[in-house]
Amino acid sequence: MKIVLCLIAMIWVSNAFTQQTHNFFEDTIQRLNFSVGADFNYGSTVMTNKFSNRFLFGGTITRKMKDDTYKNLGNNNRGGGDLNYTLTAEIPFDTLFDRTGISLVVGAEFNEHVDVKFDENLFRLVFDGNKQFAGQEVDISQTNFNYYKFQRLNFGFISYKKHKGKLTREGAIVSLIKGEEHIAANGEGTMTTEQYGRQIDLELDYTFNSSDTTNKGLKAFNGIGISTDLFTEFYLKNGDKIYLGVEDLGFVHWNKKSIEISTDSLYMYDGIVIDDIFNINDSLIDKLSKDSIIDIISTDRSKASYATALPTALHIIYTKKLNSKLVGNLGLYYKILVNYFPYIYANTTYYINPTFAVKTQLAWGGYGKYNIGLSVAKSIKNSWQLILGTNNLEGYVVPTKAFSNSGFVGLKKYF
Repeated sequence: MKIVLCLIAMIWVSNAFTQQTHNFFEDTIQRLNFSVGADFNYGSTVMTNKFSNRFLFGGTITRKMKDDTYKNLGNNNRGGGDLNYTLTAEIPFDTLFDRTGISLVVGAEFNEHVDVKFDENLFRLVFDGNKQFAGQEVDISQTNFNYYKFQRLNFGFISYKKHKGKLTREGAIVSLIKGEEHIAANGEGTMTTEQYGRQIDLELDYTFNSSDTTNKGLKAFNGIGISTDLFTEFYLKNGDKIYLGVEDLGFVHWNKKSIEISTDSLYMYDGIVIDDIFNINDSLIDKLSKDSIIDIISTDRSKASYATALPTALHIIYTKKLNSKLVGNLGLYYKILVNYFPYIYANTTYYINPTFAVKTQLAWGGYGKYNIGLSVAKSIKNSWQLILGTNNLEGYVVPTKAFSNSGFVGLKKYF
C-alpha cells in the first residue's frame, strides 16, 4: 500500500479534461490554428488537500490530521488523477486540397494517469501500523490500483457544418500510442495480529501486473497501442447546443518482458532471526528485501505480454445561451474502467466584453467531492486565445476542507 500511495504522490495531478480547452469564443469560420495546453487535477474522497499536500510534498502529519481524515473513510474510498500536455495543429483542407468544411488534425500528447480504490482498514494500517488491530482479524480487501504513463501521436479529421449561421463540429481522432509504464494491482485479503504482537497472519489473493521494470524513462518503449476520440455537436430547435464525446477508446499491448505476480496463500510472520549480532543491517536487508518478500508471498511469477484497456471517458455538455453576455453549460464526464465517480458540473460564462470572458463552475464527483471552479479567457485581435483556470478554487482557499485541486492553461493561435 505504501508503494501505491508513493506512486500516486509522484503524479498526484490530473486532467481537467477536454471541455476546458473548448473555445470560450465561438468560431464563426473554419481556420488554420495551432494550440498548446497543460492541465492537472488530483482528488481523493478521504484526504483533504492539506493532508495530501503534507504527504506528497513533505511536512508533519499530526495526530489530529490523521484522526480527522479517518472520519472520512467509508465503503468506497478512492483517489487519483491525470497529467496531460498537448500540442495540436488543425489544418483546413482548403489550405491543402481546396476543399472546405473539413480539417486535418495532427498532434502529440504526454499522458499520465493513476487511480486507486482502498479499504478503510488498509488505509489505517499504512498510517498507524498494525498495533491498533492487536487481537483482531481485519479485512484489507477492495484494493484496486491502476497506473499508466504513455505518449501518443494523433491524426484525425474535423467536419464543420453551418446551422442558422452557427458553426458545429464533429470529428474522429486516431492515436498511435507508445506505452512507457504500467502498473496494476487487484485483490483482497485478511490480516490477523496476535494479541501481544508475536505473530502476524496474512491471507492474500492478489494479482500484480507491471511493464518491464528494467526499462523506464521517457525513452522506454514497453508497449504499443491505439485509441480513438469521437465527438459531435448539434443544435436543438430552440437554439441550445449538445456536445457528445467519447475519449480514449482503445488499448495498449505491453511487451513480453512484462511481469505478472499472483498470490493465493496464507503467510505467517513471526519475526526476524538475526544470524550475526555484529552485522544486523545486512541480515535485515537480506531477509526484508523487496525480492525476498515477493518470493515468500507469491504463488506464481511469470513474464509475458498482456493488454490493458485505457480509461475511456464519456462526455456530454448541454449549452444554453441565456443572453448576449451569459452562456450556461450542464455537463457529465465519466471515466469507465477506473475508480472514478461521475463528474457532474454546471457553469456560467460571462462575457465582460467580446474579447474577455470569466467562467464560474459548481461540480461534484471525479476523484474528490464538491468543486468550485473559476477560469478566464482572453481573445487578442481575433488571432490569439489564452485560457487559464482551475476547477477547484476551494483547494487553494480552504485546503483543510477541500478534497481536490486542479489547474489548466491553454494557448491557441489562429491564422
